[in-house]
Amino acid sequence: MEEKLFYSSAISPLFKDRGIRFVVTSRQGGFSSAPYDSLNLAYHTGDNAACVAKNIALVKEVFDPQKSLASMDQIHSATVVETMGNGFYHKILDKTDGLICSQNNISCMALAADCNLVLIYAANISSFALLHAGRAGITQKILSKGIQKLKEKGAKTSDMLIFISPSIRKCCYEISFELARSFDKAYLDTNGRKPKLDLIAIALDELKGHNIFSKQIEISPACTCCEKKLFSYRREGITGRFGLIAALEN
Repeated sequence: MEEKLFYSSAISPLFKDRGIRFVVTSRQGGFSSAPYDSLNLAYHTGDNAACVAKNIALVKEVFDPQKSLASMDQIHSATVVETMGNGFYHKILDKTDGLICSQNNISCMALAADCNLVLIYAANISSFALLHAGRAGITQKILSKGIQKLKEKGAKTSDMLIFISPSIRKCCYEISFELARSFDKAYLDTNGRKPKLDLIAIALDELKGHNIFSKQIEISPACTCCEKKLFSYRREGITGRFGLIAALEN
């Protein structure tokens, strides 16, 4: 089991015993062959669909076999929808990059190979948002969309807790000079041969704009491009996807 999980709320200083559980899967311990070796959770990568299904079933069994699993057909948008229902095994919601969940019988999963996966837990209403927030999602302010959806349900930003998954970090995220012109210089490192973009800094400034501060935020220290236990599109090109899976405690 340990090789399948990269991180979990059970060892989180911020989220342990808070009424929500989550895991970040690794790339290890699954059924897929190279270059998807081996715990690839995404159907769209070109991997054998039967292997992906077995990997998802394995992760579901490890995390919580009793809960239905909701995931997304992610399209790098700022669309956030609510998931609901009961009794389904695995449901993929069409063309969205964010899920809102208020039911304790559903686990939610978001996938990445370099993008940020962001969990926003609203303790006062026992609900959460799970967001796929790459460069496009961050630029379109998907974090604000998730926060607003939770506030519409009665959430208070003062009670929110945030987890940001492993993702590509400034050390490895080179972008073109043309693309760099669309970002504030405060978010760029221009000391190398190409500009490097700091998506975490952008995300933190957006959260600060909602009065969500560092004591409410946990950021994984891992860069996906550096960490060989995780999939990275920037490092490998053709590759699989790891997941952030979250669910409310029963």
